[in-house]
Amino acid sequence: MQTLGTELDRTIAGWGPEAAAALKRSRNKDRFRAAVERTWRLRPDVGRFVLMHTNGIYIAKDERPRKGPDRHKDWWVFGMYLDDAMARTEVDAWQSVLLMNLEQEGFAVNELRFFPAKWDMRQRRLFPELWEEGESACVPGNRDGLKYQDEARALDIVKRAVFLVFEDTELAWALLEKVRGASVREMFAAGSTGETAVRDGKRQGEKRYRLLLYVDDVAQTKPIVEAYSEAIRSRARLLGLRLGSIWVRKAPPLLAGKHAFKRTGTSEPLRDEALRGGSAE
Repeated sequence: MQTLGTELDRTIAGWGPEAAAALKRSRNKDRFRAAVERTWRLRPDVGRFVLMHTNGIYIAKDERPRKGPDRHKDWWVFGMYLDDAMARTEVDAWQSVLLMNLEQEGFAVNELRFFPAKWDMRQRRLFPELWEEGESACVPGNRDGLKYQDEARALDIVKRAVFLVFEDTELAWALLEKVRGASVREMFAAGSTGETAVRDGKRQGEKRYRLLLYVDDVAQTKPIVEAYSEAIRSRARLLGLRLGSIWVRKAPPLLAGKHAFKRTGTSEPLRDEALRGGSAE
């Protein structure tokens, strides 16, 4: 039996450029979050606020001519887009400390720059889970109208989507068997009229769902899930399930030894009582 940790490490070199880039983005997000939390460790509510209002980050080489003795050396910039003036004020006041913590997290950068998020960038969230973390801590207490049988069928679609993405059956099971519990929650319901509007070429009002996966080792599993998230959601959509996002959470003690996805039989949605006493990632 191939394990997720060993097999994916051996095959990472063979990943396509999109999957490899997705994994890199995931790791950069985690390191950025760690740097922010360390910067405001004495005021964690402020650190959380900065993360919630960070719309995007980037790392780029500054090609502009510079003066001084180091003008011939490469100059790397860590950029941030923030949609809130108070968040930008905090980053401005603590930018030297944040830059130091970014370097401690492995970012080889020389300068921190931050900008106001504008236009479409304001609609993005680098950490969307923080906006609903309070709600997610108690999922799936409200099934949002989903019947147990419908949720089980939705999880079966997820399982098939994973098989289509990984192609190698045992490699797919190496990921699926890490999932102790799983839940599908409705993100957006159609209007009461049942009509679907069209805006900017996209249908509005279609039901979309959030997939929550509860695992023992979030640090190991989350980067893999995020690397393949787009591909899994794409395959699931072709199979009839529109996933808006996939979240990975720490499995509570009551899920020890459980498996949401079965090798034989129907997948098993997470029951409410299994989450009591559990916590979000």
